[in-house]
Amino acid sequence: ASGITLTAEGKRLLDAGNRLLRDADHIADQFSRTALDRPESFCVSSLHYSFVVDAFTELVRRSKSSSQHYKIHICQSPDVLQHVANLESEIGVLSVGDHNQDYLTRMLERSGLEFHQLIRSNICAFLHESHPLAEKAILTFSDLAPYPCIMYELDMDSPSILHEEFSISAFYPKRVVEITGLYQSLEVMVRCQGYDLGNGIISVSNKRQGVVKRRVEGLDAPVSIGWVSRRGQALSAPALEFVKALEMYCRDI
Repeated sequence: ASGITLTAEGKRLLDAGNRLLRDADHIADQFSRTALDRPESFCVSSLHYSFVVDAFTELVRRSKSSSQHYKIHICQSPDVLQHVANLESEIGVLSVGDHNQDYLTRMLERSGLEFHQLIRSNICAFLHESHPLAEKAILTFSDLAPYPCIMYELDMDSPSILHEEFSISAFYPKRVVEITGLYQSLEVMVRCQGYDLGNGIISVSNKRQGVVKRRVEGLDAPVSIGWVSRRGQALSAPALEFVKALEMYCRDI
């Protein structure tokens, strides 16, 4: 008659229970819909490529679906392959070079995936237009040595050959900044005069942000950039549109 007061543990239990009930309602709603009622879905996993983000935003912009659920994962090669193999993503985008071709070929075969090449490109240095080296058309390893090299973090269990930078046998930077995202890369370029060694594709968003690419003397081993999918699996309509957007941006490049 005088009421009760929940303990702190009771409040946590009530919050957790409410979340479970909301999740149950959402699941029931999703799977009780007919195919026509379900949102159009698509997911892609990719290495840290700005041109893939450009293609993804182009897909979202062009979509005429009234209900959609699109997702993009930016990650490393092992995750890209795992996501596609486990059906978490329909398409993955990565690069294959002489340094990792044997390893990735085995991984693709083991996972039942196939690689579709988009473009062959030499590795270049990416830096901000405000960088002291931006005025030079061709850079050398000596030019780059005083500046921090940006690398994307690999999982502890992943082999180091999956770093794009490890394709450069003649050069390993002494100053390294290891990051996890594209936004951090731009910040290091602008504020720390850092540079990134990667495929020669410079995207629309790269240019808009003031990023430029420069050839590096001695880097003449091309890499193949392409997308992977499950072997023999037909692509959904959004996936086909996404591949068209990827091809369009590669043609422009």
